[in-house]
Amino acid sequence: MTNPEKTKKHKTLYQVLGIIGDIIFIPIILIALVSSSAMFVARSQNAMPSIFGVSLGFVASESMEPSGFMKGDVVFLVKCDPYTLKVGTPDDIEDELGDVIAFYQYSDPADSRLGLTRVDDSEVLTAPDPSEIDPELANSRVSVSNLPDNVRIVFHEVVGRYVDSDGTLFLQTKGTGNTNEDVVKVRADYVLGKYTYTPNWLRATFRFCASQIGMIILVVLPLGILILFECFSLIEQANNMMIEKAVIQGKLRYNDPDSIKANVGIEMNDVEKVRFYALAAEEDKEGVQDFLWKYLEDGDKSEKEEYEFVKKALDAYKINPEIYFDMWTEHIKGKKNKEKLKAYREEWRVKNNIANKENHLIKQGETLGKENREDSSSQETTKEAGANKEDKRPRRKERATSESGASEQNATEQEANAEVGSASSNANKQGENSQNSKLPKRPKKPEEPK
Repeated sequence: MTNPEKTKKHKTLYQVLGIIGDIIFIPIILIALVSSSAMFVARSQNAMPSIFGVSLGFVASESMEPSGFMKGDVVFLVKCDPYTLKVGTPDDIEDELGDVIAFYQYSDPADSRLGLTRVDDSEVLTAPDPSEIDPELANSRVSVSNLPDNVRIVFHEVVGRYVDSDGTLFLQTKGTGNTNEDVVKVRADYVLGKYTYTPNWLRATFRFCASQIGMIILVVLPLGILILFECFSLIEQANNMMIEKAVIQGKLRYNDPDSIKANVGIEMNDVEKVRFYALAAEEDKEGVQDFLWKYLEDGDKSEKEEYEFVKKALDAYKINPEIYFDMWTEHIKGKKNKEKLKAYREEWRVKNNIANKENHLIKQGETLGKENREDSSSQETTKEAGANKEDKRPRRKERATSESGASEQNATEQEANAEVGSASSNANKQGENSQNSKLPKRPKKPEEPK
């Protein structure tokens, strides 16, 4: 039986590393990409990207370093009304700074003939009504959308305010690290935004991310690591799919360690599970049941409900497998899945019929084998009886042969004795004859007349 503890869902090493990498690297990559994008856009397109109303400005020089803005810093900017900007002191950097703004540094030829008047820093200004501006002057001015591509975006402090005869505002700016004020005064519509608080650590992070080394370390390297983890994860998934295929095809046992490690029983889809259980050997049914569905027992509410249905379907299989297939056909969603399950049902029927025939043939073979064994045992008994008879016959022949041999031997001995006796009698007769020949012969007695 499959160990339920081994069938619980678990994260592989590469998946865990991938999650850790996502948590650590993705925010860093996003920050690096944002800062790099801000730098690229600011340098190449003379524009500032905006996110949720907050623009990202790039500090391009060292002119604001005394105020804490380092070259390469990426800072937050918000849209503002140029007529309400705070004016700072241009001579003493120790005094409170005026508002720091990002603006297009461009001298419009249409404004060069205008006379500008300095406005007191405490005076409240408002934008003039467009109808009060000279139409010829308004039409001759260069709008932001028509600025040349080589116009720079500058990040400086506001140190003074001026207005022309129509009330249009011009701002005097200066880098806190520069000796002189900027030559070109900034027209109000060229202001891009006002600096808003950006923590030093975040500015330093943006600065590092926007550098070439930062791009390599914080963007290229993490992306490479994430891609590597994803490759390992894909390789592992492909290997798990091959193991699952081997289990489904019967080339690998369902309870093999590789199968358990790959979570085959958990990752297998429902249609394949229905087929796998139906085609499993009867002695493996209980283990296959745990292998495929045991993890649902300890799952969430939906998984527990699914497990209750599975138990009912398995109970139905014990009564009639056709009911088991009917229940799953109704339970599984999707036309393709239902068609696939129908094909698997036919496969089970074919295999079940073949198995029944094989079992029938096996029983017939066992019966025939039993009969053959009985016949062979009876034949062996008959042979043993015949062999016993044959064993007795040679013994009789041997006795008869031995008896005839003994009689023949006796006859031979008798013949030899007879010959010896006849020879001795002949010798006796010859001896007697020789003795008689030495004796004087008696005269024959005359025959009496008849």
